[in-house]
Amino acid sequence: MRFYQNHILVYNRARTPRYTDHIIPYLYGLQEGRILGGALNERGLWGVIGAVAIAVAAIAWIVIGRRRSGAKGRAGAGPVSNLAASSAEDRWPAWETSIRNALMQHGWVDEYFLSSVPPPLWVATMRRYVEEHPEDALVFYDSLPRIELVNRLRMKTFLHSWKAAWELVDAEENFHSVVSNIATQLFDILGFVHVPEEQRTYRRLHGFVVRAPALRLKVPPRFPVVFVRRHEGSPEDLTDLHSLMSILSMTSYFALIIDLNDFAVHLDPRKNLKNLVRDTIHDFIVLNGNDLRQIIIARDPGKRLVEIVLQQVDLTVVSPYVTSGPVPANMFFGRDHELKTITRKINDTSFALIGGRKIGKTSILAKVYRLLSESVARSSILYLDCQSVKTPEAFFEAATTIWRVHPLIRSAEDFRRYVVYQREENADEPVVVLLDEVDALLSYDLEHGDGTLFGLFRAMSQERHCRFVFCGERVLHNQLHAAHSPLFNFCDVIHLGYLREHAARRIILEPMQAMGVSIQDQEEVVYEIINLSSCHPNLVQYLCQQLILEANARHTRQITPADLNKVRHSSSFHEYFLEVTWGNTSALEQVITLLIADREKVSFGDIQEELTQHGFAVPQEALEAAIAGLRLYSILLKEGQQYRFASGAFPEVVQESQEVDVLLTSLRHQMGEQAAPGYWGLS
Repeated sequence: MRFYQNHILVYNRARTPRYTDHIIPYLYGLQEGRILGGALNERGLWGVIGAVAIAVAAIAWIVIGRRRSGAKGRAGAGPVSNLAASSAEDRWPAWETSIRNALMQHGWVDEYFLSSVPPPLWVATMRRYVEEHPEDALVFYDSLPRIELVNRLRMKTFLHSWKAAWELVDAEENFHSVVSNIATQLFDILGFVHVPEEQRTYRRLHGFVVRAPALRLKVPPRFPVVFVRRHEGSPEDLTDLHSLMSILSMTSYFALIIDLNDFAVHLDPRKNLKNLVRDTIHDFIVLNGNDLRQIIIARDPGKRLVEIVLQQVDLTVVSPYVTSGPVPANMFFGRDHELKTITRKINDTSFALIGGRKIGKTSILAKVYRLLSESVARSSILYLDCQSVKTPEAFFEAATTIWRVHPLIRSAEDFRRYVVYQREENADEPVVVLLDEVDALLSYDLEHGDGTLFGLFRAMSQERHCRFVFCGERVLHNQLHAAHSPLFNFCDVIHLGYLREHAARRIILEPMQAMGVSIQDQEEVVYEIINLSSCHPNLVQYLCQQLILEANARHTRQITPADLNKVRHSSSFHEYFLEVTWGNTSALEQVITLLIADREKVSFGDIQEELTQHGFAVPQEALEAAIAGLRLYSILLKEGQQYRFASGAFPEVVQESQEVDVLLTSLRHQMGEQAAPGYWGLS
């Protein structure tokens, strides 16, 4: 036995150091008590008593640490142990900080860094730290005792480079070399893809452009990471940052700014980069060495980065919920069956995706494009949004521009020649052509070209030059079932309806968790969102975005049932709900939904009767087409011989937001204008 740093170190039989019966001399007045063998003097006796008291306190404190609810130890614990345990609990925040600092500065912790912790509590303190920080990648060796980072070498490399960067701020070339190493390490940890050709140095800024993976935040897929070669920030840096964003051809306002000063909080606000960037129009996120070390130590570095970003920006800036356009990859949920069907069978057949507005057609097409593009066996995928393409000539021009074709495509024969060439380059595998929003183009082709363009598509598919995936609504749906159409029996049809409940729950919960947003009475709120939206993907996203706005307005990160109640009764939600639900429905289709809004289920005859009673004399053929349209847009579902609303909230929203009689009068007028004289037989 020997004294070591005021602690008694006892060796076990195997001669391996083991920490037991530790005594802190200056606490108990013991200068050099001899405990092993022989009689104990009075001072030694008190030393033993003190050691026992601390050991009991350690046990009690472990219980307290594991039961943070405030349990005060087992019954029968003496006042000394209770007092010691209470003292340990009071001092825990300081001990926790000491361990954290040691990990950040060295990558490991042992007794050398715990001078303020009584020796009997070393193991318990380290164990408690590891248990309370499961988000950090740590290993605990209780036999030593010692905490280590899973990857100590990574931290060691970073600390060395970070120190070098600080010392080289006046040596541009050397500084750039060092921060390039830091950037490479950071990008590797976070899974960012860096393109060396896009890095730029401008004045005291060293920028690296990255393509980031899905962070489940509204962060652009391409943004810069900029190291500032200064010890202190300067207003000049803001002007230079704006210039660098232009030099790097950034179309977004987002960037990560790396500040070398780990203690900028103590600087004059005019020299603190975090303060300076708050007044800019850009979303500049400032990270210092402490932030980078937190990322390095984390089990999930991407999640840790998100947490740091959220500390500096408004929730509305990074909310990933999308209500217009295709959703990004990180917000794509559900539709697994549709994706598997298309990607597995695309070599053998073409597909048509049918559905109403905002039901997810474009998002699926974008996802198919990504999946097929990532396939090693396929290299030729062509995508074209045809929403503004209404003629064959416009189609050829858009294809030439978007696909960067040379020589130009000016005719059907040019298009055939280009696709055949692409197939030959693709090891004779069919080229996949993805065409979004084809209704207008298809309608024009049928009316003015007798279906020549889509006839060409059919012929090229049958010759195995290419396969198509069309997205559309009513026109595409009708032509797929019309015997005279070039699309008849051409494609496998996939009709898109509402999501399954588990997919809707993921849309609600996973982005909220990523943003650090909690939901009070979570199950109740989630149930109500699902009930209001009926799992329509766009309505789920809209409701979640509105809830984010409500929480943000209160400067909190908690959503409450009161927030949802406010949103559901708002006029903006009612208007959006009807806009999405009705979509491109006709006046007659809207009339039908209004007349049967209070009916749980109706038959074809019930609908006819309602129309007649309200003065709408609609021919059976027109009524059949209208009901088919309501089913196409997933407004009505057919069950046997009856129909019901897909959205259970539709009647409630209509009754709360609309003067039905006034709306029916307006729709009656529209129907009269749209129909040929005498067609509707309006009374």
